[in-house]
Amino acid sequence: MTHSSSTPKILVVDDDESSLKATEYQLIGKGFRPRTAISVAMAEQLIAEDMPEIIICDWSMPDRDGLDFVKSLRANPNTSSLYFIMLTGRSSTEDKITALTQGVDDYLEKPVKIAELQARILVAKRIINLQQQLVYHQKMKTYAEIAVAVSHEINNPLTSLLGYLELVKKKIQRENLVETNVDRILQMIDRSHEQGKRIGEIVKKLTSLKDYRVKTYNDGIQMVDIDANPSTTSES
Repeated sequence: MTHSSSTPKILVVDDDESSLKATEYQLIGKGFRPRTAISVAMAEQLIAEDMPEIIICDWSMPDRDGLDFVKSLRANPNTSSLYFIMLTGRSSTEDKITALTQGVDDYLEKPVKIAELQARILVAKRIINLQQQLVYHQKMKTYAEIAVAVSHEINNPLTSLLGYLELVKKKIQRENLVETNVDRILQMIDRSHEQGKRIGEIVKKLTSLKDYRVKTYNDGIQMVDIDANPSTTSES
């Protein structure tokens, strides 16, 4: 299982350059290597170049503020899971509720104490690691379910195909190829062809799998239901 670096990628956004520099230097002093942006537009450009893990952003900024920024991040599947810490001089309960309900993960009042910010970053990192572990385990579960589906769906036609081919081989080896025997052999070949086509259809469904549903097989084993996959059903 892969984990991100022990030092998280941090992006600090603040239109007040003196405040931005102060936060940057304090974080560097604690061993972090943050990137900085003086506007949401600049922050979005930096995100496009190299995705951060944690964004520390001021609320009140001209053009687009921190609240608008976090809402745009949550609306984008590529950035929706970024951890967002809001820095602000606003201290009312209503403001905190607004920020948290709009997608902010954590909320710190200015002036920010570096020890508290560092603690919040460590919490963020712990949460990010847990999210990564959940994604990893979900992927492993998905792979296992697909493996069961492949084994189950392909095994039956493959067994039939190999059986028919073995019969054809034995029949050719022990009998003269009179017209009756040839017809029988051709029937076996046709059946083998049908089983081969079945395997081809199963492989096609598996390779076009975009979303999946799970069904329970014998003994409670979970497997992907390839026939229920929306991406393989044709519209009438």
